[in-house]
Amino acid sequence: MAIREDGRPTLASWPKRLYDWSELPEPFRPALAAWRDQGLPPGNVTYIPRVHQHTGGVEYVTAWRGEEVLLLTGRAEGVEELLIRPGEVAGVRYTVQLLRCGVEAVLDRPEGPVRAGFFYNKTKEDQLFPVVNLLLGDPPDFRPRQTHPETPALARLREDSFAMYHTAKLCYRFGEPIREQLWLQGRNYGLQRFRKQRPEAFLALLDRGLAAIRTDFYGSETVYLEKGRIRGAAVGEADVPPPGPRRRPALVVETVLGETLAFPLLPGQEEGAAAFARHLEEALPAGEA
Repeated sequence: MAIREDGRPTLASWPKRLYDWSELPEPFRPALAAWRDQGLPPGNVTYIPRVHQHTGGVEYVTAWRGEEVLLLTGRAEGVEELLIRPGEVAGVRYTVQLLRCGVEAVLDRPEGPVRAGFFYNKTKEDQLFPVVNLLLGDPPDFRPRQTHPETPALARLREDSFAMYHTAKLCYRFGEPIREQLWLQGRNYGLQRFRKQRPEAFLALLDRGLAAIRTDFYGSETVYLEKGRIRGAAVGEADVPPPGPRRRPALVVETVLGETLAFPLLPGQEEGAAAFARHLEEALPAGEA
């Protein structure tokens, strides 16, 4: 009888900030040699092991120097290097599913959009804060606020959905205050309709741009977009990923790189979504909307 592999994350999969260069696995050393020779401290480097040690796993190394981020992706065939410079990041997607976190950045480059990202165990997420901050355009030592201010709009959110009220603190990674906000509660489809928890979305307009959060039974996803990277927003029919009807009413946000974010709307939600879309368009730089 074959023994089934235990794929659950363990302590061995936690991100590890380096204290000495000898702790860096050999395959990643050549890519960091130049920065190391220029005085990069090992504490600016984090090694992210495979979630579990199967042969097809991916491991990462992140490093930062000044405002630059170096992402190394290690696979069986070798190590891929990607240097991310200030101003290149068009958007960031942050996902959480139990202890599995993911960060994906879309880079605006002359040859076209480039995606870069990594996954890690949330247990030691603090070791990656400098890199995440830099991708979001913040200083590496930035610490967002951990509590909401007392406002009527946020008080309503607390009454409507305490879970989203808590999750919405992720918006402050993109600055503060929240100028306009929109909370949308969705519905479940298929077998999921028997679940008490329903999908939700929260969109926040901040001085720097848009923070858009989706949550469901499995986890959360937060997308951050600078104002200058948004082409426009409107309410209309849109293709929406399953479950549920493929084509339905939605609040649609378009980026300058041609990507689309669609947030499904239920009857009665169109007016509030349209008002938020107007506020967002009014906040865009001249010539974008």
